[in-house]
Amino acid sequence: MVSLRQFDVFPNPSPRTRAEHPYFVVLQSDRLERFATRIVAPLIAPTKIQFLEHLLPEVVVEGEPYVIAIPDLGPIPAKMLQPAVANLEAERYCILGAIDMLFTGA
Repeated sequence: MVSLRQFDVFPNPSPRTRAEHPYFVVLQSDRLERFATRIVAPLIAPTKIQFLEHLLPEVVVEGEPYVIAIPDLGPIPAKMLQPAVANLEAERYCILGAIDMLFTGA
């Protein structure tokens, strides 16, 4: 089984949605590894939502800019995730801030 760490970035395993969502980032804590799924959010082409920019943290993966679509987070079977292509730990506080905004509005 592939090692899955929080903030690891994986290619989208679905050919049907890969063009729109080329990658997923694992948001789930490493401490919850016993579950068969991981909570992820898709990475999408850079976009802005006026007044809600903090909800879409900007990142760079393999030299390309993306935003993390925090409002679109959801589960994916861990076994579908291939080896990570990047880790976004350096963006931890921006990502956690966006998750906090999604759930608390703050």
